[in-house]
Amino acid sequence: MKPFRRPRLRHRYAPPQRAARRRNDTVSPPSGDRLASIILAWQPLDRLLTGAMRYPRALMGVAGVCGIVIAIWSLTRFGNAIQDAEYRDSSSATQSAYTHLSPIHPLSPVPDDMVRLLTAYNQASALAAMQGRADVLSPYLTPDGPAWQAVIREYARRAETGERHQATLVRWGVLASDTTPEGAWVDTQEQWDVIITIGERIVSSRRGILTRNRYVLRRDDDGWRIVDIATTMLIR
Repeated sequence: MKPFRRPRLRHRYAPPQRAARRRNDTVSPPSGDRLASIILAWQPLDRLLTGAMRYPRALMGVAGVCGIVIAIWSLTRFGNAIQDAEYRDSSSATQSAYTHLSPIHPLSPVPDDMVRLLTAYNQASALAAMQGRADVLSPYLTPDGPAWQAVIREYARRAETGERHQATLVRWGVLASDTTPEGAWVDTQEQWDVIITIGERIVSSRRGILTRNRYVLRRDDDGWRIVDIATTMLIR
């Protein structure tokens, strides 16, 4: 006689806790997916995408143009950020340099005739640069000094290349000065805007050029004249 066996159930009995856990494991799709499904189910958009897929080369061209535009925009923003950082670094370095070099004692007053000479020389420099004529500067420079020789060489070079410089003196001031038995010297800080053209074409345009200049002066029968000029470029 065969032993009695209880027939097995096709589906095992699951405790209520396990069934509830399975129900909780079923996660509803995120809201973003539902929104994408609704948008893709919109008939006009579906027809538009279906029609666009018929022209894969046009889609590749549009994607390439968009990529180039994004790359150029990113490089431009990156270049502007670097330029701003360099300008801030240059300005802070210049400021700290002048703080270190500033005299402890108050600056002694500069003779009026020296100030008038430098003011007239800067005005003549802008006129000479625009006209390309070195002789405009001859009344302010000693004929045997290094400054006049440097002017002759520079304007000969500009004549060969056809350069014209439109220079505008934004501001300037005296940093220090002294008078010696041989003459005098004056240190100035000057800020220029310079546009260089060849013919009708602009080859360079720079604004906010900051320089420190030492003018070595000598007095003759006509008053003070410039013997030499030493220029240090602080911000190009």
